[in-house]
Amino acid sequence: MKIIAERLAKVYQQRGILWDMALSQFKARYAGAKLGIWWAVVTPLILAASINLVFSSAFKIGIVNHTILILAGILPWLFFNNALMEVTNSFFLHSCILNQSVFPRDLVPLSAILANLFNFLLGLVFLLPVFIFINPKIAIFLPYLLVIIFLHFVFIAGLGLLFSVINVFFRDLTYFLSAIFMIWFWITPVFYPLEMVAFPFKWVCLFNPLTYFILAYQNVLFYAQAPALSVLTELVLLAALSLSVGYLVFVKNEPFLLKRI
Repeated sequence: MKIIAERLAKVYQQRGILWDMALSQFKARYAGAKLGIWWAVVTPLILAASINLVFSSAFKIGIVNHTILILAGILPWLFFNNALMEVTNSFFLHSCILNQSVFPRDLVPLSAILANLFNFLLGLVFLLPVFIFINPKIAIFLPYLLVIIFLHFVFIAGLGLLFSVINVFFRDLTYFLSAIFMIWFWITPVFYPLEMVAFPFKWVCLFNPLTYFILAYQNVLFYAQAPALSVLTELVLLAALSLSVGYLVFVKNEPFLLKRI
């Protein structure tokens, strides 16, 4: 844990560089796009509306404001999915700056995740009035949302450090993750309440760590409820475990990164 604390302290000291790298990647994402930053809103809206159309029409799921429920889950899911897909290949995309001895190499994956956090927050800020309009009580529980976002970011950061290192040694990971995330999406209660899933299939969702983050977001943004203390505790443990494992693997393999890129 001492090693992790020291690395986090160095990242904090270099936070200006981290911020600039993340902001540069965020701007590059929409460079030349006609809709620009509006894609941060359009994409989740299209996905939520499409999923709602399929499940409301074909499967006759009678959930009031089903699109809003999906939207509350699809926003954090896209943050998770996009951040990890981009960060996995981050060392190859930024190989030119890795030779700088004074440059903390963990800034490379962390900046990619931070850029995706910017994108997630942008979409959330634009869509938050919609959630509040549907259920004004949501405004009371927004402080919980900040805690959930922070823990979600830490959780993704840990996985990002892990995946970015593994991809240096196993370059097929990016393609492998594309398939894994397709399956992961369906076992995450983004577009269906967890109560609808029957045993023995429900245990698959319960063993999915992302389930607890999505449920926490939906508690605040859809149900206008504070997440249970047990859920928040699980989020803290998941975030701490992810960051610990990610940093331990990163620190252990950091000396070999340049040789493999």
